Amino acid sequence: MRTIFFIRRLAAPFAFLIAASAVIASTVSISHVIANMPAVVDIPAVMRFFAAAFAHADVIVKSALVAGTLFLLMTLKGAIESFRLSRVSASFQRI
Repeated sequence: MRTIFFIRRLAAPFAFLIAASAVIASTVSISHVIANMPAVVDIPAVMRFFAAAFAHADVIVKSALVAGTLFLLMTLKGAIESFRLSRVSASFQRI
């Protein structure tokens, strides 16, 4: 029962996250992004690179990135709430 509740809680945001990822993958050349990216250890350069990449991206890519990030956060929030609810209900069932 708890597993079904947990899966239902995550299904809709996860599906939207997959759709947003598909839009990004179909419009952005990931291999070119990785080839042009500075060294990962240079955090300020990586941050500037992604800020510039976001600023120069198409509107559809920006929208998909923002929507995907929001739905990822909503999915994580839902997962944490579901986990807390399942733990609370489990503790009440033991009493």
